[in-house]
Amino acid sequence: MLASRLLRGLVVLMAGLYVASILGVIVALRFVGERWWPTTAGLYMPRVVLAAPLPVLALALVALKLYRLLWTQVIASLLLMFPLMGFVVPRPTLRKSDAPVVRLLSYNVDSGNLGYAGVVDEVVRASPDIVFLQEVGGPVDDLVQRLKEHYSTVVVTGQLALATHYDLVTETDPQKIAYNGRARSPRFARYLIDTPIGRIAFYNVHPISPRSGLYALRSGGLRHKILSGHWLTEFDASVLMGETGLRAAQMRDAAQGAAQETLPVVIAGDTNLPGLSRILNDNLSSYQDGFATVGWGFGYTFPTGKPWMRIDRVFASQALRFVGFHVGRSDASDHLCVVADLQAR
Repeated sequence: MLASRLLRGLVVLMAGLYVASILGVIVALRFVGERWWPTTAGLYMPRVVLAAPLPVLALALVALKLYRLLWTQVIASLLLMFPLMGFVVPRPTLRKSDAPVVRLLSYNVDSGNLGYAGVVDEVVRASPDIVFLQEVGGPVDDLVQRLKEHYSTVVVTGQLALATHYDLVTETDPQKIAYNGRARSPRFARYLIDTPIGRIAFYNVHPISPRSGLYALRSGGLRHKILSGHWLTEFDASVLMGETGLRAAQMRDAAQGAAQETLPVVIAGDTNLPGLSRILNDNLSSYQDGFATVGWGFGYTFPTGKPWMRIDRVFASQALRFVGFHVGRSDASDHLCVVADLQAR
């Protein structure tokens, strides 16, 4: 009898702690985020792993006939699904049937490591009016030639590219920014384009990836450091936090430029900023997020095959209206492309 009471008490405690732990993770990622290396690294981890205790605890509550406490696991499910994993519920789209639509595609093409034939095939399938590409490299001439078969204007600026059949008014490669005593690329390009819904200032963005910093954390053996009890003291987080500071500076530079525009603004690209990111919220919260506005599901874009992060995004100022949004399916890159439809508001 005592053992049964102890087991019931333990399950009740675990059910409550599980909800509290998920809430704690959400608060830490959102409000601490890139200020501390463990939460910075946590932003880029697969969040679905936190769902592992859910079925075990739910079955334990049922087995012990603690039905009145199942609400704790319902709350845990909602916290997991929405704020933590970023699920978006479908909603009606207010599309004006008699108004023009501009379709934009954004795609990180992974330096053409898998060839550009599949990349351009995915672009053609989506039939966008404007194409933004990031991480352009490798056989760039092949990419340009393939795009010119479908678009009258193709512009490559460093590792960013634009293709469109609209009139490109101006293309601006911004000045470098100072970071840690060095001049660094802001990693965005600005385009003024005349479209059927008016002249728009477009920003093609690709701030630095956290990949090198995350690899540096793993060097020396993650499992060994955790088991030895030195998991908070022996990690080299300098690369991760250095990249994070630069990513924040690059995103801030692009956002400040966009904030000075008098025209409608669209910001698109591989932001390298997952859900709950402080950098994302601090710089782009005043813009509409295309997927969050008219998409549905998780909208994950990286890595291809089994994606767990939504880092490829399209934002727009309030003068525009998202009327469609979807994520591509091609495995021609390690990212999935995103496609947004826009009308004038």
